[in-house]
Amino acid sequence: MAGTDEILSWRGRELYDRDGEKIGKIDEVYLDTTTNQPEWALVNTGLFGTKSTFVPLRDAEATGDEVRVAHTKSHVKDAPGIDADGRLSESEEAELYRHYGLDHPGGGGPDSGVGNGRTTRDVELLGEGGARDD
Repeated sequence: MAGTDEILSWRGRELYDRDGEKIGKIDEVYLDTTTNQPEWALVNTGLFGTKSTFVPLRDAEATGDEVRVAHTKSHVKDAPGIDADGRLSESEEAELYRHYGLDHPGGGGPDSGVGNGRTTRDVELLGEGGARDD
């Protein structure tokens, strides 16, 4: 997989499935709060990009201005509908891992020590801790 800085530069690029079918445009990259590694792409899909879907970045590769993931477009379209509110709860993340058939590090339970995802904009705006002073 590409390095963190390269993956963060993928925002705005087109995302394609393993067969070369266009899925949509990468709107945001979500980091795992425990490892600070890119974990999910939030992709604008659907007619006119009106739907947002989370796609795992595991095994994703960039070629030129395109990014290709290891899943089919239809599988991505069937992903759970999760609100893109800047963070993924542990249960939302576990649901995504199940949908994509990926092992969830540590099982993803409340005591697993696995952090939930947050957007890279949180990191840029709030620092590495990602905590807000609301």
